[in-house]
Amino acid sequence: MHRKWWNLIRIRTIETGAEPGGGEPPQPEPPQSDPQANTGGEGDEKLGEHGMTALKNERRANKSLREQLAAANARIKEFEDRDKTDAEKASERIASLEKSNTGNAAKALRYEVAVDKQLPKVLAERLQGSTREELEADADSLLKLVNVQNKPNVKPDPSQGKGGDPKPHSLSEAISAYYK
Repeated sequence: MHRKWWNLIRIRTIETGAEPGGGEPPQPEPPQSDPQANTGGEGDEKLGEHGMTALKNERRANKSLREQLAAANARIKEFEDRDKTDAEKASERIASLEKSNTGNAAKALRYEVAVDKQLPKVLAERLQGSTREELEADADSLLKLVNVQNKPNVKPDPSQGKGGDPKPHSLSEAISAYYK
């Protein structure tokens, strides 16, 4: 177990460029948009007790640095906005609202076309195009693909299902029909 821990330290120092056994301690890595940053990864159980402790400490430091970065970015934005006039702030707000409005209108159009073409809702986001005609053409081609994949590959067995003989109404009729 001690050997695994040493290998982890060696790998860590090689990645950061620090020399093992001296010098400055490695600086924390810049925050990344890693969805598993605060959750257990696939190989975490192989690290052992010391490795898990180091990993938890690293994740805690990473979370702290991300919070500090967000606060620093908020302060930078505050300083940038301090010198702007009200008209500039309003024009920026209008531009962001127009961008949001355009995105929402395109999304609504995709869903309208999906409903009109009877395309499953989960596939509505996959539609490509900027006009209604382009979206409808894409929906038609997507429907062809979906219908090809949904067709059963097995032919029905004609021996299954309702036969020509009427069903017996009682147990005695079933028994007598069996022995005929």
